[in-house]
Amino acid sequence: MISVQQQLHRQWLLTLLVILLPLLLLADFGVREMTSHYILDRLDQDAESLISAMNEDDQGVWHIDYDRLGSLYQRVYSGHYFAIHADGIDLHSRSLWDHPAPDIHLGEGEARHWQQPGVDRGNHQEAWLSYAQGIRINDHTFTVWVAEDISPLKSLLQQYRIIALALLSGAMLALLLLQRRQLRSAFSRLQPLQQQLRELRFGERNSLNSGVDDLPQEVQPLAEEIDRLLILLQERVSRSRNALGNLAHEMKRPLQQLQLMAEQLSPQQQQQQRDILQRLQTLIQRELKRARIVGLSSPGRQTRLDEELPPLIQILRQLYPQTQIYSDYPPGEVMPQDRDDMLELLGNLLDNACKYAAGDIHLSIARKDNGWQLEVSDNGPGIDGCHQKRLLQRGERLDEQGPDGSGLGLAIAQDIVKSYGGEMQLNNREPRGLRVTVFLPQL
Repeated sequence: MISVQQQLHRQWLLTLLVILLPLLLLADFGVREMTSHYILDRLDQDAESLISAMNEDDQGVWHIDYDRLGSLYQRVYSGHYFAIHADGIDLHSRSLWDHPAPDIHLGEGEARHWQQPGVDRGNHQEAWLSYAQGIRINDHTFTVWVAEDISPLKSLLQQYRIIALALLSGAMLALLLLQRRQLRSAFSRLQPLQQQLRELRFGERNSLNSGVDDLPQEVQPLAEEIDRLLILLQERVSRSRNALGNLAHEMKRPLQQLQLMAEQLSPQQQQQQRDILQRLQTLIQRELKRARIVGLSSPGRQTRLDEELPPLIQILRQLYPQTQIYSDYPPGEVMPQDRDDMLELLGNLLDNACKYAAGDIHLSIARKDNGWQLEVSDNGPGIDGCHQKRLLQRGERLDEQGPDGSGLGLAIAQDIVKSYGGEMQLNNREPRGLRVTVFLPQL
């Protein structure tokens, strides 16, 4: 999954390429055109100088006054060349030496320019920019050709391209680094929101405090919606739990009336009616508790072990004075799971152990790398291995399986563990007793 920063980096890089590359190509084209036009202008001037340097002697032979041209056209392979063609007339610069000039004939007023390979000097291949035009002097039509070696210029242009690409790459890298720094600075303002969400997940706060100005303006509406959602969720959970409590309270009276009516029956019918009422009461209690577990838990209600476990253990000691409950858990530790769910889970496990243990009960809670491990062990009768497997099979109802001690308490505990994506295992101890191990993954 690509992060927002990576997406912004890619979009920014693509934008730079779309903008800067055409600019670089345009600059390269502009430099080449300007240079070419400059050289062509100079060649045109040289052609005019050649025309002015031409003269015809008394015998009708045409000559070139080299004194009016300078030394560039006299030095062999100097990089500057000319040739003049007409019917029966062929004049060329000394710089050409034995290299042939292009055989081109133009009419009066015609002009052309082109590039072509020039003199091969072994370690250097010249590149000519040629210019030719047709003129008419004294009833003669001449084609004046001039050329200049532009290979040094091409080399300079290649160096320019390399330098321009290096500068472009450096500019893009600098802009990307600047953008990265700016993005880090911008996203750093989201760290308080991230910290608040973490505290919310672990129950250290109940809202994001969206009204505080610490959050960026763009994130403010999101935080406000989350706060409104949290308030709505808490209200729904509270109403659900209150409704379940009211329902349980209201069902006590019909059950009591049915109990009174059963006493009017015959002794045999009374016993049958009591059994039916007991099963009905157990069924209602179980389904009410399961309905509460399936319902949404309130966010931010973490379980503080130092605050929640001592009162729970004290109550169980009062209810079961014949047992001794020992606890082992990290001091000051806070479990991110819902407080009511954890009290329900531990209460049912400890209550089940107190009912069927002969004396000592041990509770241990430890943090693991990827979650939490809870363990409740006793020295009671334990559970047969065949029943343990059946109890933990998918679709089996713990309260409908023997033996004694595997009833409603373990059923509720199993439901809570499954609601958090955890696992619960039952194992007999040696020489006697039962160990219930619960693993809850990290939220």
